[in-house]
Amino acid sequence: MNTMLPPQRRPFEAPLLHVAEYRTDYSASRELEQPKVCIRGDMKLHVTEAEAALHPITGRYCIEMTGMQEPLHVLWYGEGQVLRHQARSTEIAFDMRDARAGEIWTYLVALQVTESGVQGRVVQSGVFVQIAVHENFPHQAA
Repeated sequence: MNTMLPPQRRPFEAPLLHVAEYRTDYSASRELEQPKVCIRGDMKLHVTEAEAALHPITGRYCIEMTGMQEPLHVLWYGEGQVLRHQARSTEIAFDMRDARAGEIWTYLVALQVTESGVQGRVVQSGVFVQIAVHENFPHQAA
């Protein structure tokens, strides 16, 4: 008595098929490139000790985006006073009152960009800003 059982599916084959179908459907419905957000601006600043003591040092920053759909919500944050939190470009004032010549201070500047809508994507980006403190600049030497 030779009884042959009918071929059976292995349990691991079915989920792989479903995952592939899901990915195909997702990419077909979203014909967008991978979203990217880059921060551009004053990444390295040089100031004198006197400038740092007199007033906050201000850096200017803007964003470049690809693969995101309007309307967008922008939110800047960081280690300084952000002057326009929800704009595509902003200035950030860094308090360096205690800075001394020879020091390099490092600050975080970051933002979050969110697409509107139910399936809106969120992209975060951040950079470190370095501010070098000098006794005086070469053109100011006596």
